[in-house]
Amino acid sequence: MLERSELGQAHADAARELAEELVRGQVSFMLQPGDYVIVNQRRFLHGREALHSGQDTVPVADRRLLLQLFLRARADDGTAA
Repeated sequence: MLERSELGQAHADAARELAEELVRGQVSFMLQPGDYVIVNQRRFLHGREALHSGQDTVPVADRRLLLQLFLRARADDGTAA
């Protein structure tokens, strides 16, 4: 993607260094059926890798289910969400 962008060389180099740093600090783990993860998206980056090659051939009952929930504090309660 960086090769196709219109970023100047300094910006492309900075983006490449950031990507390398993010990968260096990466933690991976395999979830089992029934497991769930709650992520504060204001504090962490997250990704999802393919279950395996040919993911489109995984039976529907075996596919992962991704649900998103957005929680926000009321504007007048004085807490940060």
